[in-house]
Amino acid sequence: RKSKEWSNMLKSLKATALSVGSDLDEIWMTLEKGRLEWLGAASSAHKIKELLKNALNNQCGGGAMDGDVSDAKMIWMYSLSLSIPDLDKEAEAWRRAVDMKDKNRPLVCYKPELWDCRKEEWAPLDVG
Repeated sequence: RKSKEWSNMLKSLKATALSVGSDLDEIWMTLEKGRLEWLGAASSAHKIKELLKNALNNQCGGGAMDGDVSDAKMIWMYSLSLSIPDLDKEAEAWRRAVDMKDKNRPLVCYKPELWDCRKEEWAPLDVG
């Protein structure tokens, strides 16, 4: 941005985009919206991420089993989805699928047998 050619480059880029029917401002705003949502989700799910990491590190026997790691990742990903407005319906469908009573407390009455990533309701949260 400090380069004296910066504005010329932007003009050329916008002209090229316009010539092929591409709306750079819309693309940029979509990317920016996603970036801000991700930052918000990562921040709001940080506490549960740390809780899960500590639980995995402190398991009896000194090491987490693969299934435990997978479950922890799913819980964290679900927690991320709670802060992404476009995933409200999908997060609610997952909450019902795993019989979660309080959407903000996925570990309360946690039923690991229900947290199966092969369930149809999980796919939208996995893709995000």
